[in-house]
Amino acid sequence: MGATNGKVNECWCYRRKEERPRLRMEDRPLRILVTGASGLLGREIMKELTKNSRWEVRGLCSSRASETLVRCDLTEYAQLESQFTEFAPDAVIHAAAERRPDVVFKQPEIAHALNIDVTRNLANACCEHNAWMMFFSTDYVFDGHDPPYATDAQPSPLSAYGEQKVSGEKICIETCSTSTVLRVPLLYGPMESMKESGVTAMYDEFKKGSTKADNLQKRYPTYTCDLARIVHKMLDVQFSGMQVLSGIYHWQADECLTKYDMVQVIGSIVGVDASHITANMTAPKFPTPPDSKLDCSRLETDLGILGPAANEYRTPFKEALANCFATYISKDLVEPVPHRPTIKQADATHVLHVLGASRRLSASMFQHLNSQGEIDTEDFNQLLGSPMRREKGM
Repeated sequence: MGATNGKVNECWCYRRKEERPRLRMEDRPLRILVTGASGLLGREIMKELTKNSRWEVRGLCSSRASETLVRCDLTEYAQLESQFTEFAPDAVIHAAAERRPDVVFKQPEIAHALNIDVTRNLANACCEHNAWMMFFSTDYVFDGHDPPYATDAQPSPLSAYGEQKVSGEKICIETCSTSTVLRVPLLYGPMESMKESGVTAMYDEFKKGSTKADNLQKRYPTYTCDLARIVHKMLDVQFSGMQVLSGIYHWQADECLTKYDMVQVIGSIVGVDASHITANMTAPKFPTPPDSKLDCSRLETDLGILGPAANEYRTPFKEALANCFATYISKDLVEPVPHRPTIKQADATHVLHVLGASRRLSASMFQHLNSQGEIDTEDFNQLLGSPMRREKGM
């Protein structure tokens, strides 16, 4: 079993330069800066945090600027510093990173600039401007041979990605006394493309005719919507004065799945037989942690979400993944576009299946079909937004 609190006293992760100051909210709105705000995790954090009318949230992105996102090249220190002088954040949620282990391996210098250099600059800026910083790390900081891993267990990464994240953790803890590190596992959530997550990317491999899926590495895929709510809760606790959050924390879902298990779930969600997929028991080409289960008890205690309360932040895998596919497929098929006034019955039926729609809703869809077996796009959108949409299993 991984080290427990106090067992590995020499671990750098619990060093303190000074006592952590207690941060309190002022009369003005709490200002929160989110890096990587256009990414898989960043988008959900933005959606979640902007629900709080008492908070002023600014998202940073590298290329996809919008009304709610500000373009900022984090590798340019002057641009980064301007965000602190102009926006004056009370908290910085650092979600920008090169998280793909294969890219880190092939392009280590580019990944180093984002994963380490930017993190150092942010930590220095947070220290100078007295902002609380949250840095996202990974379960890949461990070799996976001695789970579950407590927050004070000694890191032992097997990959360049894990090594860079360990360096980022050290930079945050040693540079900024008010920083918090949150280690998380493989993530999935509402996506703009299937490739955004290693979970949903398996669907593309499935469609291309893949016949094998790894059945060795144990993963704990975690829903970005749940993780965004955890971030919200951490900010609430930190700035309400209830608890000072500092040092290293862990969060992950509690369902253990291999890639083979996930492919079977994907098949059941999209209505495709996955029985031809075989469980691959061959060791991977590049070393990966066989089981990097994280002990999340420290965060659960500090947030006051012990026992059943913690389950509110852990959506069942199949339910969450079905929501992801439903959102993605419905956007792809039913968003009103000038050149697509109608939707074919087969496409509409597929969307309803993924949504887990009720019999009542399916029957209503058939009533709207025209003589060509198609439904008007506007009518279908209205059906998806109707109360019947939520009447599953009727």
